Amino acid sequence: MPGQRSLGLDGPRRILLAQTSFAGDVVLTLPLHDALAAAFPAAEIHWLVRPAAVGLIAARVGVDRVHIFDKHGKDAGGAGLLRTSRRLRAGRFDSALAVQRSFRTALMLALAGIPFRAGFADAPGWWLYHCRVARRGTHASERLLALAAALGVAPEGLSLPPRLVVEPAAARRIDVLLEREGIAAEARILVVAPGSVWATKRWPAAAFGALMVSLVPARFDAAIVVGTAGDRIACGDAVRVASGARVVDLCGRTDAAELVALLARASCAVANDSAVGHIAATLDVPLVSIFGPTVPEQGFAPRGAHVRVVGLPLGCRPCSRHGTARCPLGTHACMVDLDVADVREALLAGLEPPQGGQVTG
Repeated sequence: MPGQRSLGLDGPRRILLAQTSFAGDVVLTLPLHDALAAAFPAAEIHWLVRPAAVGLIAARVGVDRVHIFDKHGKDAGGAGLLRTSRRLRAGRFDSALAVQRSFRTALMLALAGIPFRAGFADAPGWWLYHCRVARRGTHASERLLALAAALGVAPEGLSLPPRLVVEPAAARRIDVLLEREGIAAEARILVVAPGSVWATKRWPAAAFGALMVSLVPARFDAAIVVGTAGDRIACGDAVRVASGARVVDLCGRTDAAELVALLARASCAVANDSAVGHIAATLDVPLVSIFGPTVPEQGFAPRGAHVRVVGLPLGCRPCSRHGTARCPLGTHACMVDLDVADVREALLAGLEPPQGGQVTG
């Protein structure tokens, strides 16, 4: 079992942040990156992420500091893990922080031979780390930020989330795409994200469609529907319900960098408990985040001055930590019973001048 090691008086020079979870988790890791960057201005901070998350941070840190672990694609299985470990070994990192709590991450960093490895004390494979850190904090960003202590950094509490950077080339592609759809540069845009990895986190597609009908063109010139390829059914259903409104379906047609650029142009966004909400919050876009099986008190709500979280006060909430495929009670009442008027009211209130910050439900 590795012992506790020290990096010496000079501190780390090449740090790797291993975060191969979902895109929203990558956004939640940004405060950890910024705390390390402030503490070690001469150090190079690199990221290990899934392919879909590259566009979120490449504009911020440089594409040469983003490394890919396609764990569900070409890097799946033991052979892929070994290949990725060899690539990381070639990077000659002196320290690595395992942001994601998984045995696969712990093993990969060990096989890469990184001389100082740190992770959470309750993570699978904890014995492969030289330093083990307890998770502390009420919000996920705070819990991830606790890893900075492994490198001797004790940052103050979180303020508002760090901003993502809009990649100029991605912004130009979005400008061209929207122009082709007849959406002017000055148009008031509502971005809608009906999808989620977990079925129980999805507000009904019909409700998203009705919301768009009630707001376009009354308050917005157009609604843009976004999502991954896996969200196509939910997005398509929402678009069909909103057929009478000015709606553009971009589901599966934007990469991460383009999504950032699109949200930067938005007047407002509505999303389930998903990555889109976290991205919008970092861009200071007025956001309504819809929570059902999960609740903000679990620490995964988007953070920002213009974030409003809506949800029903049901005794069965929360029923899970991350969402599930089916409602345990078979009713899905937390989403089905959430009225379109309540979401619309929260959205319109968010467009008004702030009256004391975030509202949670």
